[in-house]
Amino acid sequence: MAEVEIFKLFLLVLIRFSGLMVSAPVLGSGNVPIIAKVGFAFFGALLVTPTLPMLEVGLPEENLAFSLLAIGEFLIGLMIGFVVGMVFAAVQVGGQVMDMQTGFGMMNVFNPALETQSSIFGFFLFILAVLYMLVTNLHHLMIWGFVHTFEAIPLGGFVAHPGLLWEVARWGQAMFIDGLIISAPVVAAMMMAYVTMGLIGRVIPQIQLFVVGFPITIGTGLLITAISISIYLQVLEGVFERTFIRVDTLIRGMG
Repeated sequence: MAEVEIFKLFLLVLIRFSGLMVSAPVLGSGNVPIIAKVGFAFFGALLVTPTLPMLEVGLPEENLAFSLLAIGEFLIGLMIGFVVGMVFAAVQVGGQVMDMQTGFGMMNVFNPALETQSSIFGFFLFILAVLYMLVTNLHHLMIWGFVHTFEAIPLGGFVAHPGLLWEVARWGQAMFIDGLIISAPVVAAMMMAYVTMGLIGRVIPQIQLFVVGFPITIGTGLLITAISISIYLQVLEGVFERTFIRVDTLIRGMG
């Protein structure tokens, strides 16, 4: 009987890890082989399960009741991965704004990690964000934080508070604000460039600004992007810090 309880415990831990693997940025993309995702979830559950105490009440034997517990565990992993993914969504928003301002808005590239068409600047900033996360070992911190969710939210302890959904919606609003902050240096430089070209066009109407403008805006955008990389990384650090705070709030809200 104890073996059955341990197996059920392992199954619930595995389902929580599976929810994370579905929605986690980079790891949750279709580019990562299914066997790698299953292996990560399986070995994660294998390591975490022995550290968990047996439930005092015990796991339900009815299939329906156990299925409801499994759905709750899956939602925990799914929502945590979704909130972490907002960092990369903010990067995509910032890149899209930069593309529209610099003249790259009509061109897209395929982002294999997100499995969708992405703006050129968005793809570039996405790669920088992933590299920053790996170099600073933030992915280790994310995994460590997820493992500790089993202490804050015991198995079967998922609670969906209505106020939590409103809080997640507010984080979506903050995602767009972060995207605008990321694109701010390029947007400000392009605004100055457009005003300057407009004045030149009024003073010297012989200049074909439609022909000359595209190389100027593209060159200015690339130059400002290269200069402001360090600023971008500082903004990205702040976005990751706020994301960890949001994940902690989410965990306490579901517990």
